[in-house]
Amino acid sequence: MPPEININDVYQTFAMTSNKQNQYRIRRMLETDIKTVVKIEQVTWLDESWSSQQVFDCLNPPHWQCWTLESTNNDNLILGYCFQYIYKHISHIANLCIDPNQRGHGLGETLLRYMIDYSCLFGASVIKLKVNTSNIPAYRLYDKYGFRIVQFLPQYYSKHADAYQMILRL
Repeated sequence: MPPEININDVYQTFAMTSNKQNQYRIRRMLETDIKTVVKIEQVTWLDESWSSQQVFDCLNPPHWQCWTLESTNNDNLILGYCFQYIYKHISHIANLCIDPNQRGHGLGETLLRYMIDYSCLFGASVIKLKVNTSNIPAYRLYDKYGFRIVQFLPQYYSKHADAYQMILRL
């Protein structure tokens, strides 16, 4: 298995708020993070949120990578997270979410860049994801990084929520 990316060398993320500099780091998700992750899931996705069991099931299988983004200035508060799995040179982004109170600071972009770099490190040639057609900020972020729509998926999330399948060729 390739070595883990040194987050401190590559992913130094800063934001200025109230004359105070905030610093963030990305780390592997732990079982003790599940409660916080599910709370952010429920606030963000409501009825479509992942359950504690679904999050737990992703923590240990060999192809899954689960990451949290946390503030190093605020008791390591989890601000966002992401799930990806890599299998047969294809990386799948299964979930990327930032706490609603923390959006607009580039944190989702930081996690996305991390997953793209991690995919390259593991030899993926393509990254796939699905995004709700109504999630315009997420769509714009993926488009900015070169993801392209390859399929429209009617009623993918629910009776009233369609999705786009998008890919990025590495």
